[in-house]
Amino acid sequence: MSQICINVPGMKANQTINVAVTVNGKTRSLNYRVETFPWSEELDSVERIDVLRTFIKDYADDWNLVQIGPPENNLIPVMFKQRTLERAIKQ
Repeated sequence: MSQICINVPGMKANQTINVAVTVNGKTRSLNYRVETFPWSEELDSVERIDVLRTFIKDYADDWNLVQIGPPENNLIPVMFKQRTLERAIKQ
C-alpha cells in the first residue's frame, strides 16, 4: 500500500500543505495543494466535466492530480501533489 489518509484540521482551499514522511528511517518532504473549482449548476454534467478536465490539464506542470472530491456549495475540491518538491530530508 503506497497511500495513507491524514485528516488535516482547519484545512482550507487554496493552501499548500507540506508533509514530512519517514519510512524505514528515510524522511521525505511532500507538498499537497487543494484548489476549489466552481461547479456551476447552469452547465449540464458533460459541460461541467469538460471544464473541470481543462482546469486539471492546464494546471501547473509540476503538480499531479491526486483526488477530486465531492461537490459542496457549488464548489468541487481538487487535490494536487507537487512532483518536483518531493525530496529526501537530511537528518
